[in-house]
Amino acid sequence: MDRNSRDICVKYEERPGLFHISLNASQFPQSQQLTHRIEVMKKLIQDFPDGFTRQAARNLLGVLYFYNSQFSKAVHIFNEILKSDPNSLTATANLAFVYQRMKQNSKASEYSIQNAADDTGRQGIALAEQGFAFIFDCHVEKDVIERNNLPMELLVKSLTKLKKSERPQDVMEIQYWLGQTYYRLFTQCPRRKGMENIANEFYTKGVEALVEVTKLHDKIEQCTSKEFLPQAWAFLGLFLSKRGVIKDGTGKCVEKTIEQMDDAIKNCLKELELYQYLENPEQCFSKGLEYSRGSDLVDNTETEPSTELLNRYAIFLKSNQKYKEALSKLNQSLDIDNGQGNWFSWILRADVLFKLDKVDEAIEDWEKACSWHATPKDLCELAKAYQVKYKSCKDTDKIKAEEYLLNASNYFVRAVQCLGQEKRPEIYRAHGRFLREIGEVREAIESFKRAMEVDTANKATVSFCQLFETLLQFYKKCVESDDKSQGEVDKLLHEMAYFYDVATRKHGQLTNETKKFIKDFEGEMTMLTAYFKHHRNDSSFHINGKSIDELITSMVETENVEKWNGMVEKNVICFQNREEMKKSENTKEVNLCPKCKMQVGYTRQLSAFPIPPDKPRSLRYPYDFYVIFSPPDRDWVCHVLLQTLEVSYGYKGAVAERDTMPGTKEVFERVSFIQNCPKILVILRQEFENYPECSYELAHAVHRMTDGKYENLVIPICRTVNGMHQSLKTITYLDAVGDCDWNKLIKALELN
Repeated sequence: MDRNSRDICVKYEERPGLFHISLNASQFPQSQQLTHRIEVMKKLIQDFPDGFTRQAARNLLGVLYFYNSQFSKAVHIFNEILKSDPNSLTATANLAFVYQRMKQNSKASEYSIQNAADDTGRQGIALAEQGFAFIFDCHVEKDVIERNNLPMELLVKSLTKLKKSERPQDVMEIQYWLGQTYYRLFTQCPRRKGMENIANEFYTKGVEALVEVTKLHDKIEQCTSKEFLPQAWAFLGLFLSKRGVIKDGTGKCVEKTIEQMDDAIKNCLKELELYQYLENPEQCFSKGLEYSRGSDLVDNTETEPSTELLNRYAIFLKSNQKYKEALSKLNQSLDIDNGQGNWFSWILRADVLFKLDKVDEAIEDWEKACSWHATPKDLCELAKAYQVKYKSCKDTDKIKAEEYLLNASNYFVRAVQCLGQEKRPEIYRAHGRFLREIGEVREAIESFKRAMEVDTANKATVSFCQLFETLLQFYKKCVESDDKSQGEVDKLLHEMAYFYDVATRKHGQLTNETKKFIKDFEGEMTMLTAYFKHHRNDSSFHINGKSIDELITSMVETENVEKWNGMVEKNVICFQNREEMKKSENTKEVNLCPKCKMQVGYTRQLSAFPIPPDKPRSLRYPYDFYVIFSPPDRDWVCHVLLQTLEVSYGYKGAVAERDTMPGTKEVFERVSFIQNCPKILVILRQEFENYPECSYELAHAVHRMTDGKYENLVIPICRTVNGMHQSLKTITYLDAVGDCDWNKLIKALELN
């Protein structure tokens, strides 16, 4: 399912709170994921024997049994829920859905009628159960923030409906899950630019929700949910340990002091009487442990702390580099429950063991946890552990090293494949560093490109630096190599220029980064500067009125400027001489139409397209796709689209400029490509209609699509906001304004 929270809330506004199986985002979840989720729900039911959480977990457990084709178990659980709570909207909706799927329409109708209720309390609880389900199972096909926004909105709406109800314990539990959701959202904000104010809002609202848990717990005379008070204090400790970061005088990020924290947050903490814990947030965890052992609880009995509390305490200790203390808490957690339901403890312990250089033990824990439930982050960490093992023995034990290398490669690939729409550039960067280390430089460059493409964090230039440094190293090696042609060297230079240009426009002037590159790769950077000066000195390539070669030169040390300019001019002369030689070799003048000359000029012939695979993946067509694009998107098609689809995925594309056969009429060749490709990729921007050849090709593509009734023939890819073409308005397009969802594009290419 790919819908946002507003769509869902609007759709179910007529029957607020209704959640049933058809809303589950994982319509066809993997067996491994189902088994894991079932065990997690069983543990939650065991940890919370009464109250809202138990009912919500049981409803979701029934849903998971249904997906696992255990229909009788699903029906049994929903009926058991209705025995204890006959008013459960969720259970009746789930039963109606199950019976409908089983073709027992009379029973389905019977339960559907029971859903028509106007009781605000029932609706509020059902909304909260819906939010709970999205926290634990329904992974909307969005990035982490979008996924957590949905349950947050549902839980807030639920509490609004329950405000005047006489269900204080349910409200307390929902407040706890809301506070946890706010914490998830808050910790993701540093990954995005311009989210500082929203982060502060998530922080204050999360703390307020958790404090409300402690207040309600004290007010409820016979509170049966004893775990929520210690766990609320654990999450308060995590919130209070996050002061934020600030750059010091050297540009290094350091933790803020209490005085440097946002005033709104400090005022909020003072009002909630939490300010005294800022200096030492560990007191919150100590307080949580105290409550969990029975102090101040109704029956005052000595009990073990919950695994959740111990896990959160371990996270705090780990973040403060107290690895041995964190390991102790995690061992205690696993002594209580070492099963799949306590999967998170295994993951945390693996990370702590790795930090303590106990790599073999860390690998053992990670592999066990990933055999139950594999996330991109955990697969990546496991791959990095095997990478360490490979480095430790590659010169001493070749057989072992090869085994570790294969394991590392396997887990890195799986991590990337699991990402979907998650924007985790650090995983692409880790994969890129690994590939570079083992000599797969071209593949490493492609990984760094993906990292740069999806990187929306405040440290976004990290991805660019690793990409560009690798390109410079590769370029230097190619120049020095005897078996590399001038065409291959030039192609790499064009690629470097493209990504430097893109990064400069995206992140602003790359002052510190460029200074480092000039220092480490002086010869290569002078060649790049000469390229910009000779080929891209047109005003259309300028940034804030300055050419890129001027921007680079402005970062050269004053005492080296004269030497630098001399090297650049020497390279410019080389470019000019090569052009003169090409002109003298041409015996026939090439005539371009005035419009093409005006719009593109010589730069149209600069970047070289990648060499396509010998054979297409399609068994029926000579190519897998054809690309229609306007000149402004030429570099993106060359260095990003085709590199990804042809080099990384092995598809064979057709591009008129590259694949038109000599001696043929280009117009007829373009039409032939359109008629003989299973997919037509149309790269759209607002200027697209300014180019007659693009409109001509698009008209033929649309005609083939409508005349032959090929529903999935044309795939529009938008590169600018409002760039959609009028003739394609009814077709779902792929948004590639910021980054391109390659998984979606691959799925679209695979559709028949």
